[in-house]
Amino acid sequence: MCCHQTTKERQHMSQLLDDYRTRPALAAELGVSERTLIRWQHEPNGLPYVELGGRILYRLASVRAWIESKERRPNPRRKVA
Repeated sequence: MCCHQTTKERQHMSQLLDDYRTRPALAAELGVSERTLIRWQHEPNGLPYVELGGRILYRLASVRAWIESKERRPNPRRKVA
């Protein structure tokens, strides 16, 4: 951000990023370490992220979709003991 931005412009930019979380904020929300997020990012089909101005941001809708893609269902053919 430029030093000549008004408070109103900064607030608008803040609203623009309402659907995004920083690495520390997302790690806290998920109850994992920042290092875990980094590891997840580097997996095949890893955690999606955006790099903006040298900061790593995570769009909540993308994080939710990624988590949903990890959902597993029990094998219906397997007999329960």
